[in-house]
Amino acid sequence: MSAAEAPDEPAATSAGLRLRATWRTQAERWSHVSAHLPLGGSGRLGAALGAGQRATRYLLRWYINPIVEQQNHANAAFLSLDALTHAHALELAREVAELRARVGELELRLASGDPGPS
Repeated sequence: MSAAEAPDEPAATSAGLRLRATWRTQAERWSHVSAHLPLGGSGRLGAALGAGQRATRYLLRWYINPIVEQQNHANAAFLSLDALTHAHALELAREVAELRARVGELELRLASGDPGPS
């Protein structure tokens, strides 16, 4: 079987790729950071705490929001770098498969005594 005929399905279902897909899904799920978590509480104490938390959030937003924005940009960059690295690894694996097939063909020609093109 030549490299062009090699099926992609077994590689796509390998344990390593399934694990990578699981981790990638989790990374995408948690990559976005929010500076605004829900404020909660019930009753009078919860309402007072909520008002205090809102005031603190309002006073610190100039400090917190740029940090959160930087973190979101870094997370997006890491995810895109991961995608590029994975694409490069798949390309290298395809090239290795093609080279192995070519070496196999050359070994068969050599074993049969066919010198090939001169």
